[in-house]
Amino acid sequence: MAKDSLSEAGLHFDELNKLRILDPDVSQQTTELKEECREFVDKIGEFQKIVGGLIGIVDQLAKETENEKMKIGSKSKMFSILQ
Repeated sequence: MAKDSLSEAGLHFDELNKLRILDPDVSQQTTELKEECREFVDKIGEFQKIVGGLIGIVDQLAKETENEKMKIGSKSKMFSILQ
């Protein structure tokens, strides 16, 4: 009876019998959501690291490709001058 009247007033007892303003079910859901958000942020961080590494590799390949194109262009100019 006392718990019902406290609940109506917006007061609840937790698992340790401490008086709380927040409903224990809502508190549990909030804790679960917080953990899920933390896991999501960790996964996003890992994804960013992977993508950063991939971008680095692609940039390096682009530089190497440009260098090879310059070499080919230089050789073509040399052959055209010699002919």
